Amino acid sequence: MLKFALKNTMIKIVQVILVCVSIVLSCGTAVLAFNTSKQIEDGITTNAAYYSAIIGPAGSQTQLVMNTVYFTDSPVGTIPYELVSELSQDSRVEKAIPFAMADSYKGFNIVGTTKDYFEEKELLNGNIFSIPKEGDEGFEIVVGYNVYRAAGLKIGQKIYTSHSVGDEHHTPFIVTGVLKETHSMSDDILYTHLKSIWLVHEEEEEHGHEEHDHEELNNMVCSIIIKAKNPSAALSVVNEYNGKLFSGHDAKTYSLQAVEPMAVIRSVLNDADSTRYIVYALCAVILVMNIMIISVVTVLNMIHSVPEIKMMRLIGISVKKINLLYLLQNSIIGAVSIGLSFLFSRIGLLFVGGYAKSMGAVLSLGAVYPLEFIIMVGVFVISVLPTAIATFVLSRKDSIAE
Repeated sequence: MLKFALKNTMIKIVQVILVCVSIVLSCGTAVLAFNTSKQIEDGITTNAAYYSAIIGPAGSQTQLVMNTVYFTDSPVGTIPYELVSELSQDSRVEKAIPFAMADSYKGFNIVGTTKDYFEEKELLNGNIFSIPKEGDEGFEIVVGYNVYRAAGLKIGQKIYTSHSVGDEHHTPFIVTGVLKETHSMSDDILYTHLKSIWLVHEEEEEHGHEEHDHEELNNMVCSIIIKAKNPSAALSVVNEYNGKLFSGHDAKTYSLQAVEPMAVIRSVLNDADSTRYIVYALCAVILVMNIMIISVVTVLNMIHSVPEIKMMRLIGISVKKINLLYLLQNSIIGAVSIGLSFLFSRIGLLFVGGYAKSMGAVLSLGAVYPLEFIIMVGVFVISVLPTAIATFVLSRKDSIAE
C-alpha cells in the first residue's frame, strides 16, 4: 500500500509540488514569525531584567537602553564619573556600575566597566581583568565568546584596539579571560576596566594623537547601571535623577536622565507587536489559500483517478483500502511539506538575524518552542483534511462504491 501510494504520488508530481509549496509558505512563515518574535522578546527582556535603572546624559531613553544593555546604537553622550561615586554611597543603591563604550577590535565593540558588571556572567576560562596602573605595558581585557572564536584569541595574547578604521592604539591589551557563550549580544563584546580606556587615551595624547579629542573621554562614562536594593528604591532613584542637573569637576553642568530598562523595553515590544500581528494575519491568509489549493487539487485528483479506482474495485480492493491509499498519499505529501517548512523557518532565521541584532537579541537556530510543533501539527491536519472529506464524499458515489 505504501509503495503504491509513493508511486502514485510521483506520477502526479505537478500537483504534489503545488501542494508542497503552499504548505511550506503557510507553515514555514508562521513558524518563522513566531520563533523570531519569541526569541527577540525573551532575549531583550532577560537582559533588561538584570538592571534596576540606568542613568545617563539627557536624550533618547530608547537609545540609552539599547546602547547600555544591548550594545547597539551609539552612546547618547558622556557624564562625569563622580556621579558613580555619589550613587555608590546612596543607601538605596546596592551597586552603581559605570559603563563606557569606546574603541573596537576587528569590528567588535569594547566596553569599559568594573568587576561588578560580571556578577551575572560566567567565564569559560581565564580571569576577570584587574585594575590597571599607569606605566603598565599592557592592559587586561576579557573577550566575549564570539570574539574569542572569530578572532582565534588565546589567554595571554596581546591585541591592539583602534579608535576608528586604520587608527590603531599603540598600547596593547592582554587577553585574561573568555566569557561563556550566552547567545546574546554580550558574546560580541570585549570588556576592560574603565580606567584602561582612560589610560590608553592619555597615552595616545603623548604620542601626538589629539585630533580625536580623547581627553573628553577621561574621567567620563557613557552611563551608569544601577542595581537597587528593592523596586521601590529603584523607582525613587529614577524619579530623583531623571531631569536632574549635575555639576562636574570640570565646572560644567550635565543634564541627566534616569530610566527603568524594562519600562522602555515594554514600549519597544508594544511597537513590535503590531508588526508581529501583521505577519500573523498574512500567515492566516496564506493558510486559507493553502486550504483552498489543497482542496481543489485533491478533488481534481480524485475525479481524474476514477478509472483507476474502478479498476481497483474490480480486482477486489475494498473502498476502505482505497480511501486509506489516498489518505496515506496525502499524508506523505503533508509530512514532507511540514519537514521542509521547519527547514524553511531555520533558513529564515539566518536572514532575519540582522534585524534581531538591531533589537539587542541574537537568534539561535537551535531554539525551538512547543507552539512551533503545535502549528506544524495543525497545518498537517489541515492539509490532510480535504482528502479525508473528498474520499468520504466520493466513496458514496456509484463510481467508487460499485
